[in-house]
Amino acid sequence: MKETGGMKIVLLMCLGVFVCMLDSTIMNITLPAIQNSLHTTLETSSWMLNVYTMTIAVLAIPMARFAEMFGRNKFYLVGLLIFGLGSALCGLASSGDFLITARFIQSIGAAILIPCSMVIGITAMPIEKRILPLTLLGATQGLATAMGPTVGGLITERLSWHWVFYVNVPICILAIVIAFFLLTLKKETRVKSKIDWFGLLFSVSAIFPLNLVLIKGNTWGWNSTQAIFCYLVTAASILLFIFAEKKSKAPMVNLNLFKDRLFTGSVVTVTTGFIFLIGVMVLLPQFLTNFQHKTELQAALLVTPVSAAIFVFSNIAGLLTKKIGYTIPVILGFGIMGCAYYLLHNLTIHSTSKEIVLLCSLLGLGFSFVISSATIASTSSFEGEMLTASQGVFSMLRQLGVVLAVAIFVAGLTNNIQGKKQDVVHFAAQQLEKLDVPQSAKEKILSETEKSINTSSHTEKNNPSLMTAAERQQIIDINVQKALATIPEEQRTSAKELIYHKVAMQVDKDIAEKGKLVKNYSNQVSTFAKETIASSFADLYKTSIPFVLLCCLAGFVFIERKKKSTTAFVNTPAAE
Repeated sequence: MKETGGMKIVLLMCLGVFVCMLDSTIMNITLPAIQNSLHTTLETSSWMLNVYTMTIAVLAIPMARFAEMFGRNKFYLVGLLIFGLGSALCGLASSGDFLITARFIQSIGAAILIPCSMVIGITAMPIEKRILPLTLLGATQGLATAMGPTVGGLITERLSWHWVFYVNVPICILAIVIAFFLLTLKKETRVKSKIDWFGLLFSVSAIFPLNLVLIKGNTWGWNSTQAIFCYLVTAASILLFIFAEKKSKAPMVNLNLFKDRLFTGSVVTVTTGFIFLIGVMVLLPQFLTNFQHKTELQAALLVTPVSAAIFVFSNIAGLLTKKIGYTIPVILGFGIMGCAYYLLHNLTIHSTSKEIVLLCSLLGLGFSFVISSATIASTSSFEGEMLTASQGVFSMLRQLGVVLAVAIFVAGLTNNIQGKKQDVVHFAAQQLEKLDVPQSAKEKILSETEKSINTSSHTEKNNPSLMTAAERQQIIDINVQKALATIPEEQRTSAKELIYHKVAMQVDKDIAEKGKLVKNYSNQVSTFAKETIASSFADLYKTSIPFVLLCCLAGFVFIERKKKSTTAFVNTPAAE
């Protein structure tokens, strides 16, 4: 069981990274099917998505540390076992709470696999050939993240949502079998060190409340007591963590990592890059299914160019980085992503499939330059224990970028939609004033319209009723009495039936005419609502454009400065 054939080990590690990153976005399209099947609330469904990313962000650093202490290869196998078990439990879930628990178990495995895969894959090749595993592993991260919605939509439509999780089980079993033949499990190098319990405690207490407030802030209110408490706990924990790490003889995170400009630039780049990638991958499928009425599979296929572009261009971007350094690829990557966001700000319900494919291709192309450069830079200065530490921090901040993206973009979209709904209500009131119907009917119709707009999550057409059967009967009775009052009393009994019939016909005719007006009003409001609420997505991406372009400045962090001698890092031939 000796490690022979470094490239085979790299590909095995790519498999581990792939399944973990795939599951960070695979539920984006399958969530409606899961909600319907398990009858979950929106908040429960939100936790199904976020517990996975949150747990990885919290545990990536400590798990990377434990892997160094107990053996990376053995820990990799443990990660596969836990991830496979969690996936099987997810597929068997019969309630929302059970699925959340299963996703938590699954995410513990992912928190082990992601940093272990990166370190094992990188060290499997000689230093002079490190660019290859770095490029492949970086491309795999972006590719899997982008492919999540596509794979999820395809599996859900062809099989069921359960198989979104079951598919991981045979992959994990296969990876375990291969690992037994490729990885050294006996007498592997281990770091003899004490566990930094204070560092672990403060890192968890810093990351968990931060992630919690990002997820729940829109519900709580960003200035609520709960949110302020989370801010204070996070700030205090960060300060205590830094203090504890400086004092610890065996720190969980070596703070010297951040003295290296390449590593600092890499974590800034990967965090912001994932924010703007996930901001599209989470919301665009929802736009396609809810406003363009695409099926889950059609929506998944339309966003596939993101992953296709990452797959095609990541290796090219890695080679370019090796030749010309990090600065130009990072600037180019964020610039191209900015172009994709510019196209997204023109997104409407009438946008064609060609336009969607183009903007997705540009997004994937830009991200391939960002992720390749960041991944290579994150390891180019380190070896041994420092390399493991760097990948733990890198993984944690990458996942933090995913959580930030979901929190920021979902909160922004929610606020936009609420504002647009008020515009629709105002438009409905204006159109209603033009209708030739009684004032009491106008008030009733507007009330029904407003209720429909505020309670509907999409743009279902509302058909307000002009009057009830009891109200119709009341009008008929009043008009019959008026007609009977105009004829002699002795003729009223014999004429009542005929008068009632004529009055009823006239009332029904009037109601039908008014009904046509109301139906036309309903169609106008529905069309306006659909176009207006759909524009919430475009407005969000328009607001994001300056921030995407601002990230181009991250490229300047990588500009080579005058080197200082240091014993903390081991330089490699990788490009600087």
